[in-house]
Amino acid sequence: MADGIGGKFQKTAVGILIGLLVIAFAVWGVNDVFTPQNRNAAMTVGNVDISLPEFERDFRRELQARGQESGQQLTNQEAFDRGIHQQVLQRQLVDAIIAIDSDALGIGVNRRSAREVVEQIPVFQDDITGEFSERKLGEILAQNRTTRQEFEDDIYRSLRRQQTVPGIVTGIEAPLEYAVQRYKFLTEQRRITYLTLTEQAVPTPEDPDEATLKSYIAANAARYTAPEYRKVTLLRIEPIDVSRDIEVSDEQIREAFEYKIELGEIGASETRSLVQITTNDEVSAQQVVERLGAGEAPSDITASLGLIEPVVYANVEKEAVFDPETAEAGFSMQDGEAKALLGSLGNWYAVQVTAINPAVVPDFDAQKDEITADLLGDLAQEKLYDVTGDIEDAMTDGLTLEEVSDKVSIGLASLDFIDRSGTTPDGLLLSGLSVIPGVAEDEIILTEIFTNDLAYQTDLFQTSSGGWATVRVDDIRDSAMREFETIRSEVTQAWKTEQVDAALGTLMLDLAARAQEGETLEDIARSVDNGAFVDSAVIVRTTPNDAVGTQLAVQLLSASQGDIRHGEGAKPVTRQIGRLDAIISNQDGLAGSFADVVQGQATDAISRDLQQAYQNAILKDNPVREYPDNIRQTLGLSTLTP
Repeated sequence: MADGIGGKFQKTAVGILIGLLVIAFAVWGVNDVFTPQNRNAAMTVGNVDISLPEFERDFRRELQARGQESGQQLTNQEAFDRGIHQQVLQRQLVDAIIAIDSDALGIGVNRRSAREVVEQIPVFQDDITGEFSERKLGEILAQNRTTRQEFEDDIYRSLRRQQTVPGIVTGIEAPLEYAVQRYKFLTEQRRITYLTLTEQAVPTPEDPDEATLKSYIAANAARYTAPEYRKVTLLRIEPIDVSRDIEVSDEQIREAFEYKIELGEIGASETRSLVQITTNDEVSAQQVVERLGAGEAPSDITASLGLIEPVVYANVEKEAVFDPETAEAGFSMQDGEAKALLGSLGNWYAVQVTAINPAVVPDFDAQKDEITADLLGDLAQEKLYDVTGDIEDAMTDGLTLEEVSDKVSIGLASLDFIDRSGTTPDGLLLSGLSVIPGVAEDEIILTEIFTNDLAYQTDLFQTSSGGWATVRVDDIRDSAMREFETIRSEVTQAWKTEQVDAALGTLMLDLAARAQEGETLEDIARSVDNGAFVDSAVIVRTTPNDAVGTQLAVQLLSASQGDIRHGEGAKPVTRQIGRLDAIISNQDGLAGSFADVVQGQATDAISRDLQQAYQNAILKDNPVREYPDNIRQTLGLSTLTP
């Protein structure tokens, strides 16, 4: 969270180290053990749980961040298919490991220190006073859909990282010779021939009977368990609801425009570069002016006359010049002009203008729409405060949401059962409109819905888009196994897919044995009636080949010429058998800036090895267990995608 919010404003080397640590873990993986027992965790590290709410919160924030960058919001299923959930788990694993190590080392951070770090972040400081602003902090955290406590907790974790992580990799530098060898290793080419088996290569299984399907469901219960659904009444008011009737005059817009110029938010004042040389008297000052006009360097002049070093002002505003007489003269002369003058403290100066950067006057028409939107937003917030005051008064009087709605003339929304992701039982995601994010996009509203008891009417709380809301849970449909008839076709397809996949695995082993005995892959392919074809490719360690399965590629990259290897194919429900035909070494030299880059990469590789050793040392006594079925259920993905 701090990396997502505070990290936008304060980037440190520790961020790079954490990134490398995540990469190292991503390469080696986190799935040491898979067990279905812990229904409340996404993953455990030793005795430390990564809770499902923690995982879901970080997963949702990751999707929101990606959506803001790309302009396209992924569904939970799309994000899951792209492995985004694994990236979130990797980061959470890093946090857990560092926390375990920090606890073991007795590393702590005063909570006051975390608060001081928050207060020093520039974006949280008032534009005028430069002091920390609780208002700005609240606004930005609301925009990022997080609470003050969550943000300070993340700052706390980041400070612990700074005391733990740098000791792992500080001072590492790979020798150039090592970089050369690594470069040759990484760019080595391997020519392969591979046989791909698709699902057409094995018989299509018959539909299973009901008993088989029910047994399969029982063995994979989490896949076919519907999430908890809640029926909710929501009273919500957003800035857009009160801004429709608000108008601003041209005079207000012009005043706001000029105020922004005064604050320096838009446009730029004139700046100048000046040279000021202190002399002993007026005659000396005139001599210096003549020499400056002739093009002599100021430092040469002072050295030859035994004067103090010149004072140089580079691209400053008039107010930044210490002596007012120098400032007045410096900002009234032309570029290159020099003048002798008596300063305000009684000293004689020779002053020359060395550069002029004219003021940048912003275009009012170009800024008008943005300023108008800002004014409307501010006025809408003021009006919101008035409306929310009326709502709170009504709630204090004990009125129900329906009665509050009638009194303040704000409509109620009835959400007829949604899950934790804001999705209905029919699969409809309540995403809302661009001006008002839907419930599915508002983590704050969802948290209130799923953390409060049945029939409880919450206090008024601020939404992620700057509005206010209160909710009441009217009914709860507990998580339960989905009805057999509604999932029969899904389960049938999943069962048949697994049967086909298993049959492909058996066929692959039989055919690989024939290849080991000397039969060519081409002859083997011809012996298979359907779903078998042979192709060739060149694989390189630094460049994945989309046509070759990762498992097969990894094996062939460590094989000897002529070796046969096999593994899962590049596409789902496929298998591949590969033969290494040739190894082509890279004979190019390595020098110059390219050598520096490769040497840096080699240093990173050594760093990752050390980090892997660090991971192994922590995880030796704190094994990792991941609960994929819990994750699927939490994300509302109740069935396995074939």
